[in-house]
Amino acid sequence: SLSLSNNNLLVATSFDSSVRCYQVAQQGQQVAANAVAEVKSDGPVLCSDFNQDGSSVYFAGAGDNTARMWQPGQPTAQTIGRHEKPIKCIQYVQMHNGLVITGGWDNSVKFWDTRQPNPIQSITVAQRVYAMDIRSPLMVVATADVPAHERQQNSPELRYVYTFNLQTFQHSTQPHSMDPSPLKHQTRCIATFPDQTGYAIGSIEGRVAIQHVDASKKDKNFAFKCHRQSGQQLVPGKQTSEVYAVNAIAFHPLGTFATAGSDGVFNFWDKDSKQRLKNFPRCNGSISAAKFSPSGNLFAYSVSYDWSKGREYYQPQAANDIFLHPVEASEVQPRPVKKQGVRGR
Repeated sequence: SLSLSNNNLLVATSFDSSVRCYQVAQQGQQVAANAVAEVKSDGPVLCSDFNQDGSSVYFAGAGDNTARMWQPGQPTAQTIGRHEKPIKCIQYVQMHNGLVITGGWDNSVKFWDTRQPNPIQSITVAQRVYAMDIRSPLMVVATADVPAHERQQNSPELRYVYTFNLQTFQHSTQPHSMDPSPLKHQTRCIATFPDQTGYAIGSIEGRVAIQHVDASKKDKNFAFKCHRQSGQQLVPGKQTSEVYAVNAIAFHPLGTFATAGSDGVFNFWDKDSKQRLKNFPRCNGSISAAKFSPSGNLFAYSVSYDWSKGREYYQPQAANDIFLHPVEASEVQPRPVKKQGVRGR
């Protein structure tokens, strides 16, 4: 995972159990990042987030299934919470003097006050939490497929998306909505709009859906194909496509957004005009994580094998790199709205 703070820090977590912190300096289009701190966990670290002022990092993953708080520069991290199974998602929210929210493979979402050993709130969801994003008061949680043995006979595969209003949590933990995913295949990522009116969700099938929370705006929902490469022409006159997972969706403060995929490509999009703003050259490997800085001036992405093609495609000698792209205004500026569909890649 990648996280960027308001005070120009970048944290990267990885499967080698490490959490690395970098100081980022930007001068126009020139960017430099210097390693300043590192701490080890007890297993693969799957997620991370900064607090409001960037003084603390929260991270979690597999291993001992704990959520931890670390102040970069300190030799150890403090345990602040625990799930019964690995924690897939973690996020800090500026409410009630600061809370940490975790989503795990034990079918639960938990709320932590770092001063208390037990969660102050816990929600049970239908399946493992695969993706989560929070832009208070909106919280969205996407879960794994319901196993075949738990589905009714001949019923379709189901994976759910929950939306919650955090402003009502003192009175009720019931979701605002619980709907089947608009996409037909496994969820990989989810991200809320900057204005908290909806979210974008991506799947392993190279497809993204734009969804609005307000039912009256249902006519604005749509999905589009992306992260696909032309394949072999197996049947005369019919071109096949190689379909890649959408590994990350990240919104810019202006409301435009980026997608990054297993094909090693990242694109910038405008959901309102339904246009791709810019596509970038293909990297030498899958893009496993991506995030805009809080100001939107930088776009960070990591190139590392995501195991989407299995063990036989793993290359131990391949580099695992983090890149910082200085964002130009023209790359993320919303376009005038046109009545046309999104054309993906």
